[in-house]
Amino acid sequence: MTHELEQELKFQIAGPAEFEKVLSFLGPAEKLLNQCNYYFSDRADRVSPDWSLRVRQENDLFELTFKLGQKQSEGYFQATEVECLVDKDQADELLYQPVWSETLWELPPLQRLRQEFGVERLVLLGSLRNQRHRCPQAGGWVAELDITQFPNGQTDYELEVETADVEGVRQALKPVDEYLAPQSKTKFRRFLERFSKL
Repeated sequence: MTHELEQELKFQIAGPAEFEKVLSFLGPAEKLLNQCNYYFSDRADRVSPDWSLRVRQENDLFELTFKLGQKQSEGYFQATEVECLVDKDQADELLYQPVWSETLWELPPLQRLRQEFGVERLVLLGSLRNQRHRCPQAGGWVAELDITQFPNGQTDYELEVETADVEGVRQALKPVDEYLAPQSKTKFRRFLERFSKL
């Protein structure tokens, strides 16, 4: 389980041709990860602007993540993140049961959500699929190039870098600067705006 400040640079990439140019510069990918993100809210007709909850499936691994206090400026995002791995049975309960057991609410992300916001029940809003190219860099940071498929078939291309060295990473990306634009919204917010009509 981790509980930490997430600091991340996010860049939009216009399309597949530009994505390949950025990948060619930052790659080759050390790992290619197929992910599915499932998003929750305390009500089906609205979401809180103050927090988000996600289950991410990556191959046979499941991770539960609670984020709060998110801020963003010029493609730089900060949020407090509480996350832990969950097993297949726990993931099945999260994804397929309308009411969760008290044991599940003892998981650190759900415990923190309950403490901070008094939430007692959650509903599954939907999911998206993401293919992540993980490319470690000589400077010690990792470029994560994402191809995200939303439920209507729309595809986004994106570069994410978790770092506290914002300027250092931006300088390192100068050779592909023309293909990158600061991202203004998380995947979750784009998912909500496009498809859940909240």
